[in-house]
Amino acid sequence: MYTDTMNSSDYYKALGVSESADKAEIKKVFRRLAKKYHPDRNPGDAAAEARFKEISEAYETLSDEKKRAEYDTMRRYGAFQGGPTGGFSGNPFGAGGGFDFSQFAGGGRPGGGSRTFSFGTGGGVDISDLFSQILGGQGGASPFGGRPKATRRRSRNRGSDVSAIVTISFMESIQGTTRMIQTRDKGQKLAVKIPAGINHNGKIRLAGQGHFGSYGGERGNLIITVKVMKDQNFERKGNDIYSSVEISFIEAIKGCKKNVKTLTRTVALTIPPGTQPGANMRLKGMGLAVGDKNGDQYVTINVTIPKTLTEQQEKLLDEWEG
Repeated sequence: MYTDTMNSSDYYKALGVSESADKAEIKKVFRRLAKKYHPDRNPGDAAAEARFKEISEAYETLSDEKKRAEYDTMRRYGAFQGGPTGGFSGNPFGAGGGFDFSQFAGGGRPGGGSRTFSFGTGGGVDISDLFSQILGGQGGASPFGGRPKATRRRSRNRGSDVSAIVTISFMESIQGTTRMIQTRDKGQKLAVKIPAGINHNGKIRLAGQGHFGSYGGERGNLIITVKVMKDQNFERKGNDIYSSVEISFIEAIKGCKKNVKTLTRTVALTIPPGTQPGANMRLKGMGLAVGDKNGDQYVTINVTIPKTLTEQQEKLLDEWEG
């Protein structure tokens, strides 16, 4: 079992792993601790913030083979125990302390000349992606900016956006409606007003309803995609509405009147004699209202042809053709 104690002089103890721990074990432990102590999860908790910074420093070093080897070399010479080699305590790769790195140059042997240690964004480990995975996109990169130092200024980062999908009926998209959705913040319910005339896959943006920002940064937004179900009577193209009506071939020949549904009421459509199958008739101004203008409704005339005829009907048709 891993311990969960603070010990800034020893990175292995900071993470609670043994010196023989492999990279997979170190990463697993770090993910667990980072999720627990991340400032976004512990707003205003200075102790959690300090603990998070400590484990971040430890992971950045121990997860990189070169950095870990250099750290182990200094550790063997007592660099973190107040020994005769400098009495250094704390982060061996940050500022401060009286430890002389030059005595460990050339494979860790004293007197090997000067050597530069570089740890931070130029190193081989980028823990910002790991933070993003752990927190589900909250907070983005490490708030300590890559190279961890106690004096680095903490920046306020805006929280990430949250996406949601709402499905409504065709008529609700025409008339407008309200939907209750449940947010991620303690199951809070939020009333979302969907405006009249919204299109399929239309977007609604609710500012400040996304993830919390880090260190007091503003919250992200809630982006809602509206899905509109198909309707058995209507189809929309822009602001125009399309529908259809069925008539018999006799009605097509002689002409007739048919009741047709529109978005707001039922109207009587006059179909002239000789109307051909598939003909479109326009109902002016019966489409979707946008501001002071209305779209039109187009009605497709479908003519029903009988599959069988009686002897008398066939005789009448023969006489008509002749």
